[in-house]
Amino acid sequence: IFSPPLICAPLCYHGKTLGALLMCGKRQGTNFSDDEMTIASNLSNQIAIAFENARLNADIEQTYFETMAALAMAVEARDPYSRGHSDRVGEYAQKIGIHMGLSEECIKILRDASRLHDVGKIGIMDSILTKEGTLNNDEADVMKQHPTIGESILMPLKTFRPLLDPVRHHHENLVGSGYPDGLSGEAITPITRILTIADIYDALTTDRPYRKAMD
Repeated sequence: IFSPPLICAPLCYHGKTLGALLMCGKRQGTNFSDDEMTIASNLSNQIAIAFENARLNADIEQTYFETMAALAMAVEARDPYSRGHSDRVGEYAQKIGIHMGLSEECIKILRDASRLHDVGKIGIMDSILTKEGTLNNDEADVMKQHPTIGESILMPLKTFRPLLDPVRHHHENLVGSGYPDGLSGEAITPITRILTIADIYDALTTDRPYRKAMD
């Protein structure tokens, strides 16, 4: 597979070997020069640093995701009526997506968006979030801010970009009377529609401060 001459430069970072850079088949000359070996060594060092940076970024983004998920669970802990809501929505949305034959990537977006779709409620005061009975107009307007609050929380990391649309728009509806943007019809993506249906289904089939669960 490898034709001489051959250079094998380890990809090392802080004493840990991440792989190796192999170069062979030099067209001119029989051996690599000292300058060429120095270049290979420098290149392997830069590649090792790039690999480690990528790993650290992935760890940071996963940690941020878990932090956001913990915030979403904290919201549910404030409201006894919504405990387990995000997990149930995720289960329903995932089943719908699988039944529709969506790709694994779309299923993952559905699963993650379901866990975080109500994270914006962390910014809604308890007097509104856990109010017994129907919200008045002013209170309803405050509650309607939670999708945009959630979007703003998730926006800093590019990994969350596929989640921004379903998180922001999971209270839109096909006839355009939803919020926050009044989207209608095809303007609402299929993933957002699935999340919306799963969210509504769980809301209807569980006890809420303003009514008992439907059968």
